Amino acid sequence: MPTEERVRVNLSNVRNYYSHGSTVIFRNLIRFPIGSSLKNILH
Repeated sequence: MPTEERVRVNLSNVRNYYSHGSTVIFRNLIRFPIGSSLKNILH
C-alpha cells in the first residue's frame, strides 16, 4: 500500500471517528439540558 493511500485511509478513519464522537456528544448535550429545561418550564 502506498504511503498516500495509507494516509488517506487514516484521515477517513479519523474523520469517521470524530464525526461519530461529535454526534454522540451533540446528542447528549441536546438531550440533557433541553430535557431538564423543558421539565422546569412545564412544571
